[in-house]
Amino acid sequence: MSYRMKSTTLLGACFVVSLVSVAMANETEGLRPLTTELRSIIASRCLDCHGADSAEGNVRLDNLEAITLPAQLDLLNRVYDQLFFNLMPPGNDPQSRDQEHSLLSQWIRQELLRLNASKFDDKLRYPGNGNLVDHELLFSGRVQDKAYSPARRWLVSPQIFHQRVIDVFEMDERDRKLYSHSKKKFYGVTNPFLLPERSGVRYFDLDSLDGGHLLVLLDNAKWIAEKQIHAARVKNQELKPGEFVNGKDRWAPNTTPRQFEEIILGDNVPTDTSINAAIEAQFRLVLGRQPSPDEFASYLSLTRDAIEVGGTTNGLRQMLIAVLLESEFYYRQEFGAGKPDVHGRFMLSPREASYAIAYAIGDRGPDEQLKLAAEQGRLNTRQDFRREVTRLLNDDTYFRGQIDPALNGSHYQSNETSHPRLVRFFREFFGYPLALRVFKDSSRSEGRYANPKRGTLGTPGWLVVEADRIVTRHVENDRDVFENLLTFDEFYVYHDKDNATGRKVIDQWRSVYERLKNTPWQTSPEEVLEANLEFLKSVPAMQIKDTSRPGELVNFMHYFEESFGQGRTPFTTVPWAHGYTFHHAPFYNLPPTPRINRYGSWRSTKYIADLEPVTFWDYPTDQPFPIDHRKGILTHPAWLIAHSSNFHTDPIRRGRWIREKLLAGRVPDVPITVDAQLPDDAHRTLRQRVDSVTTDSQCWKCHRQMNPLGYPFEIYDDFGRFRKEEPLESPEHLLQSGNGKTSFNVYETGPIDARGELSGTNDPALDGEVSDALEMIDRLAQSQQVRQSIIRHAFRFFMGRNEMLSDSQTLIDADQAYVQSGGSFKAVVLSLLTSDSFLYRKSHL
Repeated sequence: MSYRMKSTTLLGACFVVSLVSVAMANETEGLRPLTTELRSIIASRCLDCHGADSAEGNVRLDNLEAITLPAQLDLLNRVYDQLFFNLMPPGNDPQSRDQEHSLLSQWIRQELLRLNASKFDDKLRYPGNGNLVDHELLFSGRVQDKAYSPARRWLVSPQIFHQRVIDVFEMDERDRKLYSHSKKKFYGVTNPFLLPERSGVRYFDLDSLDGGHLLVLLDNAKWIAEKQIHAARVKNQELKPGEFVNGKDRWAPNTTPRQFEEIILGDNVPTDTSINAAIEAQFRLVLGRQPSPDEFASYLSLTRDAIEVGGTTNGLRQMLIAVLLESEFYYRQEFGAGKPDVHGRFMLSPREASYAIAYAIGDRGPDEQLKLAAEQGRLNTRQDFRREVTRLLNDDTYFRGQIDPALNGSHYQSNETSHPRLVRFFREFFGYPLALRVFKDSSRSEGRYANPKRGTLGTPGWLVVEADRIVTRHVENDRDVFENLLTFDEFYVYHDKDNATGRKVIDQWRSVYERLKNTPWQTSPEEVLEANLEFLKSVPAMQIKDTSRPGELVNFMHYFEESFGQGRTPFTTVPWAHGYTFHHAPFYNLPPTPRINRYGSWRSTKYIADLEPVTFWDYPTDQPFPIDHRKGILTHPAWLIAHSSNFHTDPIRRGRWIREKLLAGRVPDVPITVDAQLPDDAHRTLRQRVDSVTTDSQCWKCHRQMNPLGYPFEIYDDFGRFRKEEPLESPEHLLQSGNGKTSFNVYETGPIDARGELSGTNDPALDGEVSDALEMIDRLAQSQQVRQSIIRHAFRFFMGRNEMLSDSQTLIDADQAYVQSGGSFKAVVLSLLTSDSFLYRKSHL
């Protein structure tokens, strides 16, 4: 296959998305002379700020033609960024300014591209820069270029790598689930592939193996190969049964593949036939294919040499390791095959297509039906792709698994769903798992916030699990998914039992309370327990089997007295349960549940009569349920914490997220010359402090894109709690001092100003001032721009790259698929995975 270059156009200038870093400019050429018109624009619009006497930002344009070519190119790249983000030139006449802006931008862009020196174009490939491609043009229908993806090899994701190791050991579904749905890992395998911690799509096709990976991969391969032959070595009496080199690593498969075992157990030097059978078996296990004739010859020679030097077992082991080190085990390969079409595009080969489809929908390789379709020539047309993608999206079992096994622990388990990767798109897009990375001062939450530490993910772990659960619900319902995720008003909180089980527990507990409430349980629990033992044993939710724990009966009845006795429903897990960690309801502005030690030890029969009265939560067993002052994932405590700082909210970060993720907007990075720090001021709210450093003309050019979108979320504090007042946390405003454990500081407060302004929907009926986040979310959910922005991020997630202008029709089709299907996300995925962007490859080299 020959390699070709493809370019596309944007606003009269070519977007060249290179697969290599920007090359050095050809220094035998230089900039072409400025036209009279360009000289006039620079003189009238630029030199007042960027001349010899001013040079703001150390930028001078009066001597552009006099400096060296490298200095010229660096300067033009900096100027182009300012022009692209509409930060210059200034001007009061919009029409005149736009014309001049276009002329100057076009000339700079053409010169940088001609000299192969455009840093802007290189940025287009990288995560976070997809929005640099013009949104209006992408969805205008004016782009006629045919879609494709660049021919590529891209590293497997951490999840895919883990599944590939499982495949090598040919684990059955039971063992696969054990290693896929829990934190259980292979002792000797280090997953070398890590995804960045950021909000937005994280898995792109840009990374490659480097020196830092190689030693890890070699150690992994040695461990896997040793485990592959362990059972045969025991049979051959090279190892004793139960013998392991490392006492902490006592796992091994029960059997060794037959082809490997025959070599190890053979009395004679293995024949070429038996070695080739072993080579073929390892290729199938590791790479999922037959070796080529050249590969057979190469590996046969390697194995023969290794056997001669080290003996049969060591020789076989070296072959197994070598196959495990094939780069194909670590990369996804998508180059296309056959003859190019009239546009120079190559369609994915059936084998490539089978893996591309499987890894787009899940983390496992193709199932047997998809493999068979590829082998039998039934994966060659768009209709073939549609048939297989539809089948897999409707398959409830093959990809079923947990969304994020890293959440699993003694306190909670990650949610399970039929297609975890579909849910993972939204959790990456919204970025709420980043709450796990934000450290908080627990005393500021009245001691209820538990930071992650060894063995537990603390409060944010619970919040992320609960956010996952509500996101999963809407993804599985698959109707108006985007709108529902932005506006749902029902949440899961403490939902550790399904609705039916929760109702059953409450009914049983209530029957116990009603029967025993007038007995002397406070003073004579032993007698009450003995007299009612048979009844209590018949109530499964009490888990009472004998008379040995009268103290627990006291705790139960005290718990019931403070719930049923006051007309409320108790939470269905008792606070003295082992490992009880349910303390986060207040972050939803819900009343608390009793603390662990409120009723004393269950071993003691003492009734604690002088407890401070507390109004506990009237727990809803049927969930999800509505919560006041909440609307959608952007008001979920997990999202609010993820987009906050350690000690306060972050309206700038929240506003930038809205601008870039929901409105397809673009905000330039903070210049390195700017010290982005908020002033300490004990007498002002956070909003007032942010305003004090961002509203001058230079800063406001960028902050006008963020602050008005972030301020409406000031109705929530940095723990995600709804509020109307903000505590002024400084010694001057301290009203009551606490010890940080059982009592806490109380401060004077200032009023919350949550007014903001929505801009960028391109809909006059939606843009405008808003009173708070709830009003803004309602408008965002109605926006076509928001829907299309989410489509763009879905494209990046399932394609592993940023969109190009040539992907215009793919995006339009996906958007229409969503609308015409009643808001089905699966319809979006089906549209993307049957698009030209997915089917075709073309090289940029």
